[in-house]
Amino acid sequence: MTMKRYIRLGLMAVVLIYIISGCSGYGKLRLQSRYGDDVTIEKLQENLPDYTVYYAGYAIDNPSGIMFDPKNNDRTLQPTDRWTKLDDKESAIEVISWIKIQDSSDFYPRLYRILGPDDQFFGYLFSAWNHLMTKVVDDKTLRVYDLPDPPHYYDNGPWDIRTPGN
Repeated sequence: MTMKRYIRLGLMAVVLIYIISGCSGYGKLRLQSRYGDDVTIEKLQENLPDYTVYYAGYAIDNPSGIMFDPKNNDRTLQPTDRWTKLDDKESAIEVISWIKIQDSSDFYPRLYRILGPDDQFFGYLFSAWNHLMTKVVDDKTLRVYDLPDPPHYYDNGPWDIRTPGN
């Protein structure tokens, strides 16, 4: 091997280590269906009093996602001011129904587990988006940033948006 090749490999190793260590302070999403328990969006909806519930979006009828922070654990999801807390069951059910209609062939809502950096469970997210920006505040708190606009706001995609009841 030439000296240039060793230098390139060394630089690539440094960059890789930097990337891996830089991500250690962030949370992640995992599809709920992979965990084998029976939590579904319908079960979350039935047990809303067990959660502190927030939605992201401009209005209840225009949500990007809904987040469920369990009240019975010692961890907390700390949403930014772009998330709105829902205090009544009817509003939460309406947000869920609006998210469900964002279904299209390329873009459809799913239930995700929100995990901390050591795969500690923090809560759930139901959204058509498959990413969420989070940052660890401390070992018991995960800061959650805003989601992008709902998918039907983008003109570049084949979003087949329906209204509830259709």
